[in-house]
Amino acid sequence: MSKIALVTGSSRGLGRNTALSITRQGADVIVTYHSRADDAERVVAEIEALGRKAVAMQLDTGTTAGFPDFVERLRAVLDTIWQRQSFDHLVNNAGHGDAAPFAETTEAQFDTC
Repeated sequence: MSKIALVTGSSRGLGRNTALSITRQGADVIVTYHSRADDAERVVAEIEALGRKAVAMQLDTGTTAGFPDFVERLRAVLDTIWQRQSFDHLVNNAGHGDAAPFAETTEAQFDTC
């Protein structure tokens, strides 16, 4: 059974490179993206070109209210693509920058990071 990694924020940059590196180590990857579906699909194509399985899923990590829906979609993908109910590794790469001193950061700013 192949290993499956979920890499948040993996449609570009460090997350993309992490997803491809994991693929080169022999694992399949679930790529998540916030708003750049086309970039995420390119990463999926790169992973598949390396002989592994991959799927792109939209996820806004700054909006926790969307997590239950993501979990349901993730369960369906795991069952359909891998005939499994779980993945093996999580790389939580998603995030964004906010230029504010720590002591002045509001709770709302912190929650979106």
